[in-house]
Amino acid sequence: MSDTEDLEKITSIYSTLYPYQKEKLLSDLENCMILNNASRSYCIKVCPKCGSKTPNWTRGGRANSGKQMLVCHSCNHRTVVDYGQLTYYSQQDRSKWDQLIKDTFQQVPIQKTAESLGISTYTVWRMRMKLLHALEAIANETVVSDEVEMDEKYLLNSHKGEKRDEIKPRHRGEKASKRGLSSEQVCLLTAVQRQGDAVLKATNMASPKSEDIEKIQKNLSGNCLVWIDGKTAYQRILNQKNCEFRVLGDHKTYTSVDHLNNVNSFHSKIDEWNRKYRGVATKYINRYAALLVTIRKYAGLAADEVLLKVRTMLNNVSDFFRICDMKTSDLFAY
Repeated sequence: MSDTEDLEKITSIYSTLYPYQKEKLLSDLENCMILNNASRSYCIKVCPKCGSKTPNWTRGGRANSGKQMLVCHSCNHRTVVDYGQLTYYSQQDRSKWDQLIKDTFQQVPIQKTAESLGISTYTVWRMRMKLLHALEAIANETVVSDEVEMDEKYLLNSHKGEKRDEIKPRHRGEKASKRGLSSEQVCLLTAVQRQGDAVLKATNMASPKSEDIEKIQKNLSGNCLVWIDGKTAYQRILNQKNCEFRVLGDHKTYTSVDHLNNVNSFHSKIDEWNRKYRGVATKYINRYAALLVTIRKYAGLAADEVLLKVRTMLNNVSDFFRICDMKTSDLFAY
């Protein structure tokens, strides 16, 4: 069917709609246009040379890579148009990055992504790590407020992808050698805002102390209503934030209002995610935690819509993450 025929069909259908339906369609179309424009409208907000927060950019030729160069009128410094974005420091074009984003959010194995893009698995792994690092930078600034449920999730410590002579390897599916909570288990602190965002961050091994929970203090707004289990370590940070909290000892105390159903549901998703990846190396756990939080945020959306929303998010952050930093910088220390 040609574009003209499509337009005639749409016009014919549109004429049969009620006024409120027409308004809704127009509103949805406007939102789609806004999202499309926002996903493409990245601009460098601070000049990397002079630090001007309102740089006046003009085109200044092209780099050897073919990328457009921009010139700052304040200091005449030239820089590439994608300064601080995923494609910066990258030889892969935007279309490959878009496919990588969609595959990452659909949990497509690295090998399959490499085959479809025609590049090596190591290159795809580096691209994924760069994406996850940018998502982690965004997740670190996420703040939950109003009604919040807090709890911990524990995953077995994993050295996936590396060999350590001093540590005996653990086969997939094998249980911890120690009973209960121990130094073999990573603690993922979780704060879920009802009808809102979530915070997921590895802070320590085994059961958290008050100082461990304080590592997510900036991610919790003040004056919240918070539901927690019986762990008293949460109470110090909640008192500092002037939050009212309710302690739920077990499921028998749950009501339609007082419960931890949202955070427990999120923890179930973490188990499902961990099984799909067949475990994640503990040192990279916070990068993947940021991915899972974003997957939860955009659950139920089509892959292309998720891509547009993620690109829009990334437009607001500059992340200078080089290949040489992938395995050494911003790792979870344990």
